[in-house]
Amino acid sequence: MGENFGASIVEVINGVQSPWRILQPPTGTGKTQGTCVYAAMQADLNRETEGTRRPVGIIIVTRLKEDANNIAATVNTLAGRSVAVVHHSDSYATPEELHESDVVIITHQAFLNAKRKLKGQDGRPWDRLVSWRGGQRLLTIIDEALANVVDESSATTENLAFVISLIPPAVRVALPEQVTLLEQVHHVLLAYVDLDDLDGAMSLIWEDGSAPACVDFAPLLSAMHALPYDRIVYNRNSTWDRTRLAERVEETITAVQSCLDQFAYYSKSGEWHSINSAALAVPLNTPGPVVLDATARANFLWDLFEERHVRPTVPGRARDYSSVKLHVARGTGLGKNAMIERIKERLPRIRQAVEDAVSPERSVFMCVHKDVEELVVKKWAEKSNFKQFAVGHWGAVDGRNTWQDFDTAVILGLPYRPQTWATNMFCALQGAQDDKWLKSPEWKHYNNVRREMEQRQMSVSVIQAINRICCRHVIDAEGHCPAADIFIVLPQDAVGDAILDDIKVDMPGINVRPWDFSLDTAKEKRPRAGSSHVRLIDYMTKHAAGTVSLSEIQHALQLKNLKKLRETLNDKEHPTTQALIGLGVTYNPGVGRGSKSFLAKAA
Repeated sequence: MGENFGASIVEVINGVQSPWRILQPPTGTGKTQGTCVYAAMQADLNRETEGTRRPVGIIIVTRLKEDANNIAATVNTLAGRSVAVVHHSDSYATPEELHESDVVIITHQAFLNAKRKLKGQDGRPWDRLVSWRGGQRLLTIIDEALANVVDESSATTENLAFVISLIPPAVRVALPEQVTLLEQVHHVLLAYVDLDDLDGAMSLIWEDGSAPACVDFAPLLSAMHALPYDRIVYNRNSTWDRTRLAERVEETITAVQSCLDQFAYYSKSGEWHSINSAALAVPLNTPGPVVLDATARANFLWDLFEERHVRPTVPGRARDYSSVKLHVARGTGLGKNAMIERIKERLPRIRQAVEDAVSPERSVFMCVHKDVEELVVKKWAEKSNFKQFAVGHWGAVDGRNTWQDFDTAVILGLPYRPQTWATNMFCALQGAQDDKWLKSPEWKHYNNVRREMEQRQMSVSVIQAINRICCRHVIDAEGHCPAADIFIVLPQDAVGDAILDDIKVDMPGINVRPWDFSLDTAKEKRPRAGSSHVRLIDYMTKHAAGTVSLSEIQHALQLKNLKKLRETLNDKEHPTTQALIGLGVTYNPGVGRGSKSFLAKAA
């Protein structure tokens, strides 16, 4: 760490745009403590060499405000004086403190917000962070992987129609350009809906510079913000409704502004049609950036940085997880929607299985989807037989030390991301892509880079969740940790295999064991006799090996439309789809305008 901190400092002093150095010291090896020691030593050196050499100012970026406070206290204790100051929403530093302090500690969110204001031509927040009494700060240490590094913008046809319907006549007269352009974007999006009815379809709407003439939507936002939405929509007084609807209007108009300012593409997900865009929120010109990311190997973000980053070799064998037992079951329906639908039936089964496996004196942490967290707390956490039982949800567990003394973790459900997430991430770093890429997202040696990105991000999230408990602590010189049990249900496919492989690589020595647990009770499902599903199975049973388009099937089976058939084929758990898989038949959905969906039967 020290070598890379020093190299970054020297490059900035020499006027070289330093590449992002991505280090992967494993969890528990002292990344944060080492950062504090280095910062305190540098502050001492600044004082000892004052007037003879350029002082080095440091920015430390950490995930949570609590972490920022602890780092500042540790640096100041090590230095024996006040050399570090925090700057976040609970404790803003004064301009004088920012100017005088050797070390400024901010949160990930504050770091990204400063970049967003810089994009809006307000450079003051960024300048206050990177400038101090020694000139430009020379080193930026980012503790843990940055979250939300891409600003994603999305507006659905429904939200656009909703916003347009609320615009009062007076606002239409006062701001005709803004209103006309908003309506034009809605019409453009509706045209794509009419042209393409394929699940998961994506098409480029416009690239940089080819969008309709853009105007500033700030006056429209200001005018709409004053409306009493609760009375207009529901004819009642409700502060909560007014705030909620105002946020929906603001998000929609802001998304349209972003889509007009940069590239935009159409996407269909289920019944939702949307216009989308994205932009990188990370300031690439950050002075001397060094990232300490325990999951850097699996994090595809750094692959997309390409020549803008380097990954120095980190000494190996620093950790040994042989005292950790990873109990792995396989299942289906692990996404948010399936969990919401089945959690009431599943929760008693998972509770019984865990209580049978571990003793009451254990402390259990459970990671679930946010939408089922309240039910898990009510049905289990409030009546738990364990010493401690706590629940967290995806998106709010990374980097937290809340459960660091727990000895058991249960990972129930996985944080699948929409297809637009990978597209937005890729385009924000690699530039807008054409229809060919949106249909077939190839990059370097990846035939489907979106799928790779989604899987690896899933691995990052799972590894982060697992390491919230005591296995993050090192207890001896060999890097061992206290004994712990992890229970997880992984998909019954290649994604589940890849996640397990990533866990084993990032947690060397972990003791993987099969877990004899079924998330759902076995149910025999059969297509309804005489239905189009039965006729489809019979049709494909008799069909020779090869491909057959859905339009051919529609004609042969005399189907009115293909909407329900597509929904069935996209559901891998549907009995009809399972029956087709048993026949060696796979569904290949078309992606993009003009593309065709088909079934392929293996020889």
